[in-house]
Amino acid sequence: SRRRHTRSLCDWSSDVCSSDLKVNNLYVVGWSFGTELALRYARDSRIKALILLSPPLIATEISDLEFWAKDGRQVVALIPEFDDYLVPKDAKIKFAPLKQVQLIMVDGAKHLWVGEPMVHRVLSEIVKVVAPNRLPLAEEI
Repeated sequence: SRRRHTRSLCDWSSDVCSSDLKVNNLYVVGWSFGTELALRYARDSRIKALILLSPPLIATEISDLEFWAKDGRQVVALIPEFDDYLVPKDAKIKFAPLKQVQLIMVDGAKHLWVGEPMVHRVLSEIVKVVAPNRLPLAEEI
C-alpha cells in the first residue's frame, strides 16, 4: 500500500542518515503537503523535531496529532497570516490536540513564503530549532 511504502521510505532515510552519514540529530522539515507526510510518517525515534511550514492540515487525521502529543517531541509550525489553507486563528483550533506545538504566526506572510524577508524568517526559524548557536543568520554575503 502507499502508506507502507511511504513509511518504508521514511525509515530508509533515517537509516541512511544515522548509519551511513553518521548524523545523530535528525530533524524533519515539511512544507505544505509535506507537513502532512511528516506528521503521519516521520515517527522514527531518531528524529528530534518536526518543523512545519504552511501546514494545511487537510489530510492530517486526529490520530496523527495524538501520536505527536503523546510522543512529546518538539513540533514547530510556521503559520502565514494570509495562508491559502490554514490561517492563524484556525491553526490554534486544529493544532489544539498537540499541546507542545509551538505555533509561530508570521505577519504578512503567504503560503509560498515568497520574498527575501520571508525566506530569511523561515530559515532563521529552522536554524533556531536545529542549531540556535548559529543565529543570527547573515543577511548579506
